[in-house]
Amino acid sequence: MFVARLDGLIVGSAHLVRPPRNNEAQGHAAHLMHSYIAPYARGHGLARLLTTSVEERARELGYHVLNLDVRETQDAAIRLYESLGFERWGVHPDYAFVRGQPVRGFFYSKRLRRPSARRGQSDR
Repeated sequence: MFVARLDGLIVGSAHLVRPPRNNEAQGHAAHLMHSYIAPYARGHGLARLLTTSVEERARELGYHVLNLDVRETQDAAIRLYESLGFERWGVHPDYAFVRGQPVRGFFYSKRLRRPSARRGQSDR
């Protein structure tokens, strides 16, 4: 868990979720989840700092990919993630329900590093 502070107070957080050890097929990818900055603390660059901190730690831990998902209504978050190089790869039509209405969800990923070559294959 990562926290964002403003004037010494915790005003946001994000989770870096690592895959279970027995998930060999997706062991290369971590997930950024539950990223949030309190409304009164927005506009100070904390969401960007929080996201890049999670990304840096995922890279340090050896992950090749960082995934995340977001509701289509979260315009500022979408702009942030896309500006940081996350690429949208999918859409879920009934990702969430807000006030009884379905809201789409967007799925993003970012390559943090190229996988290392295996069994004599080159890293191209």
